[in-house]
Amino acid sequence: MYDKYVKDIVDLYEKEQNEYEELEKKNLPHEKEHEEEDKITEKYDKLILDVNKKYNIIFRYDLLDTFQTQISTLIITNDEKDNVICVYDNEGYEKELENKTFTVDVSIIEKLISDYEVKLKEVKEIESPAISEGVMNNFYFDIDGKVYTFEAFNMWAWEEDIPLEVQLFINIFNDLKEVLKKDVDNLDRCLTLGE
Repeated sequence: MYDKYVKDIVDLYEKEQNEYEELEKKNLPHEKEHEEEDKITEKYDKLILDVNKKYNIIFRYDLLDTFQTQISTLIITNDEKDNVICVYDNEGYEKELENKTFTVDVSIIEKLISDYEVKLKEVKEIESPAISEGVMNNFYFDIDGKVYTFEAFNMWAWEEDIPLEVQLFINIFNDLKEVLKKDVDNLDRCLTLGE
């Protein structure tokens, strides 16, 4: 499943890049070009959400470096078997990403995520700590067909005075780890804030 999913996502990414390149060739005025770029971005954001739904993904977390290179990913689907996919970089970019699947009681995960929905609805933006480089923390939730996506930076770097919205995601993280730890090997490698 993961290989097919990645292929679908990569195909969309390549099509999106081709559209940006075609747009650039048109030499439109800056404002018009920016409007058209926004339309392309919106179109492909929606298509990616459609792919996530196609593969029954209810939760996805990506840790990326500054250059948006994947370090790790945790995907949870509402399938009955092999519903947790743990992907992580085993040797600091020297080897291919490792990809392992596990089966857990997904109803527990669905309940856990649903319990956070009211608070997720209130999050407009996730504040970043005052450091210039680091990692990106991307979250995707599908709660009964309602999708929430969030992008954060360097969540690991908060030491004190953690903003409430950051604490929310740290709590979700810790709760997921608690539920998954008995069934998922190398959980700390695929569900890490980047510390």
